[in-house]
Amino acid sequence: MLLQLERQFLQADLVQVQALLAQCSPDEDPIEHFQYAQRAQMLQGKLADMPNLIATAPAGAALFFGGRPVFGSQGIKAAFSSQAIEQFQKIISQRFAAHEQGPLARTGRVRFSDETQLLVTDVVRGSFGFVLQAPEAEAGANDEATLKAVVDEVAVTLSRMSSSDETLFDQAAAELDDRQIGALQAFFKLLDSEGASLRLVEGERDFELDRAAVSRARERVEGLTIDDSTRQIDGQIIGWLDYSGQFELMPHERGDVIRGTVTREVLERVEREGINPYKQHVKMLLKVREISARNRTPKQAYTLMGFEVTAAPPDWPAQPVQQML
Repeated sequence: MLLQLERQFLQADLVQVQALLAQCSPDEDPIEHFQYAQRAQMLQGKLADMPNLIATAPAGAALFFGGRPVFGSQGIKAAFSSQAIEQFQKIISQRFAAHEQGPLARTGRVRFSDETQLLVTDVVRGSFGFVLQAPEAEAGANDEATLKAVVDEVAVTLSRMSSSDETLFDQAAAELDDRQIGALQAFFKLLDSEGASLRLVEGERDFELDRAAVSRARERVEGLTIDDSTRQIDGQIIGWLDYSGQFELMPHERGDVIRGTVTREVLERVEREGINPYKQHVKMLLKVREISARNRTPKQAYTLMGFEVTAAPPDWPAQPVQQML
């Protein structure tokens, strides 16, 4: 069983045991009180170990479906469930490949598809769901692009795509390429057309996409287009955060402050060369992503691909810079 689900069962069991323990008098029934106290202590010990166990467990997620495809506790439509799992797996494989090689081509074979296959290890009731987990060999991998990290990212993307918060949707869209958008379109279209809801349990996340959230995600992703370009901009870095990979740049031509994210390669170079980018005047190479969604004003997202330190313009004011991040 997925450890996150086991933790939920343990928590529910502990609540029941503690309620029974509170009703039991150690004077009137010392044996029963002792048994409940021992069981409560055992459950608390298991729950205390759960964070470490979950952190080192193989990649995994539980997908619970509700709505029209589910027939009470009897079962779920076979065609729907197989397609939903297939589309979810496709999203995982594509995100992993994008981590390893950058934006994916519109067509062609997706690399690492075989290495990123999850196994259906359990069927769970409640609505009706499936536990998907990586083979045990994946456990303990530390690379940022491991399957576990990618499954976590996919969970975040699905949540943000359906969120009522437009800012969260923009953040999710900024990380996609055309190939991944296509996979998300197919996934949400399937859920919406079949009248299904989804609850996803993964890592520390446990969230539900009801029918309204599924329809909202489908409408957004079907109207989503992305146009990438590169620009070179000179300016002064007025904000820099290594731990979150974010920057702020005041262009030498003035105007609005540019905010964006920093690639892993740039962060590694900064650490390797001992550079402190904060307050430096630089020539930046930026990937500019224009995100257009139906009935919304296009928005731009910036990613720092590289920079070279330059001199400040002669007329640049020598005023102190605030780190705004």
